[in-house]
Amino acid sequence: MAQAIAGQPYTLSLNFYDETTGKLADPTSVQLDITYGQQVGFVPDTAGPYTYQGASTVTSAQVWRTGPGQYSCVWNVPATAAQGVYVANWTCAYGGSTWLGVEDFNVMGGLHVPVPASDVGFWTGGLVYGGLDIEFGTVDANGIAWLWQKLEGWDGPDVQGAGVIARAGDHGGWASPQFYAPRTLTWTVTASAPTQALRDQARALLQQAVPISDLAMLRVDEPVPKFACVRRSGKLTEAYPTLTDVTFTIGLVAPDPRKYATAQRSLTIGLTPSGGGGGMVAPFTVPFTLAASAPPGAAAATNAGSFQTPPVAVVSGPIAGPTLTNLATGQTVSWSGLTLNAGDTFVVDFLNRQGFVNPTTASTSPGLPSTGGTYWPSDIASSWWQLGPGTSQIAFGGSAGSGATTTYYWRDSWV
Repeated sequence: MAQAIAGQPYTLSLNFYDETTGKLADPTSVQLDITYGQQVGFVPDTAGPYTYQGASTVTSAQVWRTGPGQYSCVWNVPATAAQGVYVANWTCAYGGSTWLGVEDFNVMGGLHVPVPASDVGFWTGGLVYGGLDIEFGTVDANGIAWLWQKLEGWDGPDVQGAGVIARAGDHGGWASPQFYAPRTLTWTVTASAPTQALRDQARALLQQAVPISDLAMLRVDEPVPKFACVRRSGKLTEAYPTLTDVTFTIGLVAPDPRKYATAQRSLTIGLTPSGGGGGMVAPFTVPFTLAASAPPGAAAATNAGSFQTPPVAVVSGPIAGPTLTNLATGQTVSWSGLTLNAGDTFVVDFLNRQGFVNPTTASTSPGLPSTGGTYWPSDIASSWWQLGPGTSQIAFGGSAGSGATTTYYWRDSWV
């Protein structure tokens, strides 16, 4: 079938055959509906319905008969018609039954219509880097529709390590330590723009939002929204299905293989000036129900995910020799030589196992470290810990002055 041109008439034709004889036959009724993208019943009519009313010559807005079982109809394609694939839906009554025949045809030269932002199924989310935020499943302020099509590697990361070391002089092997490897991803998305110039703007925007030596936050809107910190790995390729659309295939790597909840949890623990005890500063107001009492300077932290998660602790002075402890595992990280004055802060990143005094920018998100400040190493006997799934008692210690607190920040995590 020839292509239709916006602003010009286009003739659609039907040949109807009797299925038993295989010969052309006249239906008792003929109707034509023209739809965009899908067949009649799934989307509204773009044009029609046009019906056969006995005409045997070209008749405006009607179907006419050109011979036994042969019918035609002219559609005056509007100049403002959207370019793309349309469907001719012929509905015929014959032999006591109703028959539907469909045929696709293209309309060229019309207005470009972005792919509907709602046509993304389950895959919606966002990419955030610096001041850039590209939201998929939406149309942005420039009229560019961002569509998320596929993400490979989100199901589970690979493993690294020897895994098994062969036994000498015996069958089998020894199970050696093994860990999750960085998560590798292949991401396919499309930008559908109103103009070719805006398509190129979308290309530049996505290139800028995928860093090569920094980390961006890639969010997947699952029933529990999650994100991973990613950077580019390998090629970023582009394909052009139309002059105003571009499809990107992007190789990504998440150095930290965890998938984190977008919702952040926090818990503040304070110490009395004696340094020997203290109490929890609860992030709620009465009425409330208290669980079983915890040791002084300790409180319960819940990780509702399926995998251990590294917290970030922000310690506020005055305090000397702060300690951060996971009572569930018996592990403690300490800084016996550190003294914080009133107004000083000490940000401890349990993922990167680093602590900075008075950082210029304090980050409480795993994988996105704080910047600036003075690095302060932990004591050599320290044991870095993470929050396992479920509820754990965590503690804060040291020789505290009035107002000393630590606030733990963490997110539920999965692999």
